[in-house]
Amino acid sequence: MKIKVIMTDKAMDRATMDLREDMLSTALSMGVEISVDCIKKGPDELDCNTDEAFAAAELVKEAIKAEKEGFDAIVIYCFSDVGIDAVRENVRIPVIGPGETTLAVANMLCNRFVVITTESVNIPRTYRRLIRNGIAREKMTSVRALDIPIGEIRVNPQATAEYLKAVCKKAVEEEQADGVILGCLGMASYGEMLEKELPVKVLDPAFIAVAYAEMCARLGLAHIPAVYPPFQNLSHVEL
Repeated sequence: MKIKVIMTDKAMDRATMDLREDMLSTALSMGVEISVDCIKKGPDELDCNTDEAFAAAELVKEAIKAEKEGFDAIVIYCFSDVGIDAVRENVRIPVIGPGETTLAVANMLCNRFVVITTESVNIPRTYRRLIRNGIAREKMTSVRALDIPIGEIRVNPQATAEYLKAVCKKAVEEEQADGVILGCLGMASYGEMLEKELPVKVLDPAFIAVAYAEMCARLGLAHIPAVYPPFQNLSHVEL
């Protein structure tokens, strides 16, 4: 089995993507191959709705390529699930969005959860998107920010850990949160540290998404044409 993970920005170098493959493979069964790649054009980071719009078209192209190359499932490596509906219209293999998948897990395991994003400027965009989801409307207490740029998260893990601990501690004290969702996949792998120090369940969308992708591929759990009619390109867009 092969799983393709598509980064929603073009700025990550090959060495860093190789490290992502090693990290994510720990959530998969023996023998499952994982391949991480960036989009080829589009934004360097996803900081706003405009960035997401430009990334979405490239994600569709990369997904079509991945299916042709024989991958069994696709993970869109962004908590915003950028372009997920469009991607599903263009491929028949499972397409996993870390955001919607993690919210489903939070519904099962948490009573009150907080979502952590990178910078305060992202809070309105993240909140607006999440509040459309019934699970978030019922159980999400807030969206909080680390106020660390996405690029800084990748290069300064100690600062990221300290900021995460402080923000999560406030959520527990002020909102009685029992769950934390790491709302940027650049925060992957900090969950174990947080759970040792705080009385919360930390949900890490990066690992949840790839593990769920494997399960979907094994069980044939993919979207169907009745829900996502295949794109016919009657509008003559470039693919």
